Amino acid sequence: MPLPLADRFWNADLDLARACAQHPFVRGLADGTLPPWRYRDYVAQDAFFLRAFRAAYDLAAARADAGGRDLYQRLRRGVDDELQLHARQAQALAIDLDRVQPTDATLAYTEFLIATAATRPEPCAAAAMLPCLRLYAFLGHELLPLLVPTSPFADWVRTYADPGFEALWQVLAPRLECGPAHGVAVDELAALHRRAMHLEHRFFAAAWGGEAKGRPHTALTIAGSDPSGGAGIQADLKTFHRFSVYGQAVVTLLTAQNTRGVQGVFLQPVDVVRAQLRSVLGDLGADAAKTGALGSVAIVEVVADELAAQGELQLVVDPVLVSKHGHVLADADVARAIRTRLLPIAVLVTPNRFEAEALTGTRVLDRATATLAARDLLTTGVRAVVIKDVPQLEGDLLCTDEGVVVLQRPQLSTGHRHGSGCTFSAAIAAELAKGSTLLHACESAVDFLVRAIASAPGLGEVGPVNHWA
Repeated sequence: MPLPLADRFWNADLDLARACAQHPFVRGLADGTLPPWRYRDYVAQDAFFLRAFRAAYDLAAARADAGGRDLYQRLRRGVDDELQLHARQAQALAIDLDRVQPTDATLAYTEFLIATAATRPEPCAAAAMLPCLRLYAFLGHELLPLLVPTSPFADWVRTYADPGFEALWQVLAPRLECGPAHGVAVDELAALHRRAMHLEHRFFAAAWGGEAKGRPHTALTIAGSDPSGGAGIQADLKTFHRFSVYGQAVVTLLTAQNTRGVQGVFLQPVDVVRAQLRSVLGDLGADAAKTGALGSVAIVEVVADELAAQGELQLVVDPVLVSKHGHVLADADVARAIRTRLLPIAVLVTPNRFEAEALTGTRVLDRATATLAARDLLTTGVRAVVIKDVPQLEGDLLCTDEGVVVLQRPQLSTGHRHGSGCTFSAAIAAELAKGSTLLHACESAVDFLVRAIASAPGLGEVGPVNHWA
């Protein structure tokens, strides 16, 4: 006789149930070591969650048959009882439940439940809600033998170890068997069940103070510092963080600049740049790297030498030779050094149209001349070229040996674009660090930059883009 769907899904997701049981937040409930303030925050978030859970029961009941409606009404009363318990705890802990601000983890879970219950057949709602009931019963049974009687959270453990709570998931489980009759594939029910289990683990991780996602991907920026925070290494690190990549930075030059302009540039000694590179690359390494303003031929050379010694490295070169408005930022010798030393070891170079001319001698006036310049750059050994701000083109031009692609980008009428080139190349490097294909990395970077420019916070005269976009 085949296993019921609820048992099949539970067995498939037992890895997540065990991860929850072993989480330090959960273990701290049993042995009493959980800091009281963490429990206080958890009670507040759980009360917010339970209100959404109750609403999901109501939505599921509206889509159920008569037997299902009766069942969901009974289960809803159980949530009401649990909320009363939370209300008493909240009073004891001085929590104003009406003023609770949900965390991202809480919202991800509640929105998933509400959306599933509101838009999918009732068995889908059951599959999404069942893990909460069964997991907590599982945790109660797992923790009860470990319970330290003096734990201030002993009532929590005993509540969920009670046979009455075990019965709740057992009466909901058969609703999953109705899925095929409603045209719902078993695979969809299984995916909803596992998604809910992931969200349960994330909920505990957030209550503990953060989500442990394992070793993050790493990216390195080798660029100048912008003390106003909109460009250079500051923009790069913000972008890396936004793309969930751990960022490191080697400073090549310091600037005195703000949204009104650049008042001073101060190159770092070559030995200082070399020491920084060896320090970070010899420790954490980097899954990808990008260069920005390098400032001198000597710095270009030392960067090229140290990166070449790393072997295979996903390197993005943002030349930073000429501003998007045509202002020269580095002399011709630096352009030649970038072309001969850095591009042969790079995956991608991202010049604007003026920088493409500085690197190739070809004036970029339209798609055809941009393509000529890009093909010239490909002869250096770089695997791909993106030429930005091409006249008469609704976007940027991506050129590889396989062909030419236009990265569509709408023209936005805002002057707040400070650091947009740095942000674009950093977003590509972050995606490459995570293992994305070059095309996907470029498309993701364009999408992010468009949102970042469109939602720029409007700081200063020529202000930064929005790195929260």
